[in-house]
Amino acid sequence: MFPRQFQRFQLVSLGFSLLLLVAWVIFVYQVSPLRDPSFVPNAANAGSLVPWLSGVTEDNWYLAANILSFLLSTNITLIFAQKILNNENNWFLRFILTIGVWIMLFGIFWYLFLYYLLFQMLAD
Repeated sequence: MFPRQFQRFQLVSLGFSLLLLVAWVIFVYQVSPLRDPSFVPNAANAGSLVPWLSGVTEDNWYLAANILSFLLSTNITLIFAQKILNNENNWFLRFILTIGVWIMLFGIFWYLFLYYLLFQMLAD
């Protein structure tokens, strides 16, 4: 169903997305206000205390979480569709199952990334 080059592209794309995820997690940890000893948690002062990130709003952090969720869920869904659903004959069932897997993965990743932002006090 999928050409060999497309299969390699999926794996390389998944590796790139995972590398981007690791970089994002480390970056969020480094700019988290929890690393500042003068930071007071639960004082409604969330957001990075790093001066050059003063213009980054919560919407930007949410956008980054959305982009990462989309990339990871799409890559994993394509690999899932290639490996598991290749033997199905019914295209409609395969399509619905693929969309369902994508929606489920996107929701799981989005909530995990949002929870991480909340835990690092970058979002209220």
